[in-house]
Formats: sequence, structure tokens, C-alpha cells
Amino acid sequence: MTQVQVEAVGLSLELVHGEPTASAANKRLAETEATHWLIVRDGSMAPAATSAITRALGELADATLVYGDSFDHGRLRPFAPRPVFSPLRLRQHDYLGPVVALSVAAVRDIGGFRDDADGTQILDLALRLDPATIVRIPVTLGTGAPIAVPADEAAAERATSLVRSHLAEIGVEAEVSETVAGRREVRYPVAGSPLVSIVIPTRGGSGVVAGRERTFVVEAVRGIIQRSTYPNLEFVVVADDATPQHVVDELEALAGERLRLVRWAAPFNFSAKMNRGALAATGEYLLLLNDDIELVTHDWVEQMLGLAQQPGVGMVGALLYFEDGTLQHAGHLYESGAAGHIGFGAVPGRPAVLDSYAVDREVSGVTAACSLIASQTFRAVGGFSSHFPGNYNDVDLCFKIRGSGLSIVCSSRAHLYHFESRTRDARIAPSELQAIHSRWFDRMQVDAYWRDPRNRGY
Repeated sequence: MTQVQVEAVGLSLELVHGEPTASAANKRLAETEATHWLIVRDGSMAPAATSAITRALGELADATLVYGDSFDHGRLRPFAPRPVFSPLRLRQHDYLGPVVALSVAAVRDIGGFRDDADGTQILDLALRLDPATIVRIPVTLGTGAPIAVPADEAAAERATSLVRSHLAEIGVEAEVSETVAGRREVRYPVAGSPLVSIVIPTRGGSGVVAGRERTFVVEAVRGIIQRSTYPNLEFVVVADDATPQHVVDELEALAGERLRLVRWAAPFNFSAKMNRGALAATGEYLLLLNDDIELVTHDWVEQMLGLAQQPGVGMVGALLYFEDGTLQHAGHLYESGAAGHIGFGAVPGRPAVLDSYAVDREVSGVTAACSLIASQTFRAVGGFSSHFPGNYNDVDLCFKIRGSGLSIVCSSRAHLYHFESRTRDARIAPSELQAIHSRWFDRMQVDAYWRDPRNRGY
């Protein structure tokens, strides 16, 4: 390690080049009089990094680890903006960037650096520190790889082992395995076999998909019954009176006793229809679903349900694709007063910011076209608001869920086609825009989990 003192009011920073080994770091940890270590893990530090971190540490007295954005020269994604801290995401890849600052006192308090974490010491510390004290600052701190990649196979195995041990220590059952360099797959098995009520609003509409005429709700239910691997499901279909009788007959033939048919005679109101369906549902979880979907991954319910059962998670969404295979939704993006879809129009296989589509991650919101929520949580936050009959109902619901202290997660392994707006008029009423702004305008300015300097969703 190389140390360079950077003095500030009440602070003393020591500059460390390279991710330290346990033996060298612990020796220095016992000797140093610095309050913080500024660690350049990879690449180089930006000129303004020291002053930005010093200023942040002066304002955030309880911060134990501070990280920020970076540049990644020579790659497709030169700028790597990072989300606010997410322990769930960190388990799958170390996205903290090439420059971080550590509180020396905090590292001492948790026992210092561990021998079995060499090559992945920052990941190990971030897993062990109090998540509430790990802070992202919106400043470019350095140049280096967007995602920390272990130096060799042994270090990669240590990272996987560290995550596995960490989850066991905090009582979270999960299957952890390395996939590609720097990224791990963490699967959360479903606890028990809770009943999941799939709530689908419909008027029995039909359209042409892949050159074939289809009745959307019938094909959606048929596909789920035939291809979903999760067995304990019921179908709560909220059907307009205009729904053709032959559609109802087909649904009854397909779902049998698992079908709970709810009639809807009032004018179209998505929020009210979904609330009526939720009241009729008997499941411990509600899977809110549009009728114009088709499965891609057969274990989609297990993937979403395993995440929904994690402590602190309020709702889980999926990756949705247009008929042509381009991405339609990878979470909501709230920015500059507007609500959009992360990844809208992205081509599969195209690099995403911080490899985002490949990992389960917290997001600001998810679409009600496919989302899973505990029935108790749905009731606790008041369900959908009748002020949003056609649009922004899911945005409002997501803000209420996050306002209750719960997080929202987008699953990287639940994939479906969504034949967007084939069954309804998707135009936004001015009254709906005014209503969502009256409630959440201030919180729709800067998205905490997704940032792109080009203001594009990929």
C-alpha cells in the first residue's frame, strides 16, 4: 500500500492504491492515525475525487463507505452512473466502482479485513457494514471497470463463497453460484407453497400476434396453466360485461375450480377493476397481470415469489418484451417529472448500464402489467387509487409501497412477452398527469436507481 495524507477539517484521509490484502491492511489499520482510507481499487482517481469525498464525509458523519460514479474509457458505456446502495444487488455483482472511501473506525469495529476475502475485500466489507451507512455520491470519482471483476479464478470463488456465507449468517436461504466474471447468480427458493392469485382484468379482446388471431386472456391463462412450473395458483379474472360468453366458457374449461370470475359492469377503470379482483382473491400473494402477455420463462412465478419473500421487499416486477423481442420494461424510471420504462426498445444482448438487466435489482417502480405483491401489503397501502383509472396507477402504488419503507425489485430471470396496448386506449388524460404530479412531483425528479446521461433507457 502507498499512503498519502490528505488533511481536512476533522478528517484525515489516507490514499491507498490497489485493493489491500488482509495482512497488509490489518497491520496498517492498527498503526494509522487517519480517519478514512481513500482506496483506488482500479484505474485512476478523478482530479475532483478527493475534495468531493472529503466534502461528503464532512456532511455524512455516520457514513462508513462512500462510492460514486466513474468513467470507463475504451468501452461501449463510457460513463457508469451507479444506483443508491442496494445489498440485494451487491450480492450479484460489486458495482461500487473503482474508487471508494472507508471509515477506519467502522472497519476496526467489524474486526478488520478477513484473510479469506483477499482480492474481494471491498465486497466483503460492504456486505458486513450497516447498509444504512453506505452512501453513494453523485460525483465521478475515477476511471476503471464499471463492475469489479476478481483478478483470478480463486478470487472469484472467494467472492461467491463470501456471498454464500453472508446470506447464511443473516438467515437468508439462497443458492449462490458464479456465472460470468464478476457476476454471481443468487436464487431465492420459495418458502412453503403459498397460494398466488393471478388477477387479470379483461374484456375478452383479441388480436393478431405472430400472424395468428388470439383471444388474449384465454391464451394468457392457457399458457400459464400449460407452462408455468409453480402449481399453487388461482385465476381471478375481472371481466367486463362485454366479454363474449365463449371467452368465459373457454376460461372455465381451462381453469376449472381455480377460476374466480368477477363481473364488471361499470365503465373502464383499471384501478377499480384490480381492487375488485384483489378483494375476491384468496391467495397470500397477488400477481397483477395484464391479459395480453405470454410466458418466456416457465419458472417466472418462483423467481418473483422468492424475491417477494425476502425481508423488506414490497413488490417484484419482471422483464417484459415486445412481440418483436425488443425490451419493453425492466423497471420504472422516474425523472424530470416523467415516468418511463427502463430499457424501452433495447435489443437483447446489447450492453446495459452496469450489466443491469442480468441481475436482480432494486428499482423505483415496476409496471402493473406484471408484478407480484403480498395481499397484506396491497391492502396496507390502500391498493390502487381511483384517481388513476387508466394511467399512473402503478406509479402511484409504487410510491406508496416505497413510502411504507419497503423496496421494489425487478427480477432478472422472470421474462414475458407483453403485447402493449393492443387491448385498450393508452393515451394519458391531462387530469391523470396533474394527479400524479400533485402527489409525487418532487420524488419524480431524480431516479435513485437508474441514471443515464443521455436520458435513454438502456
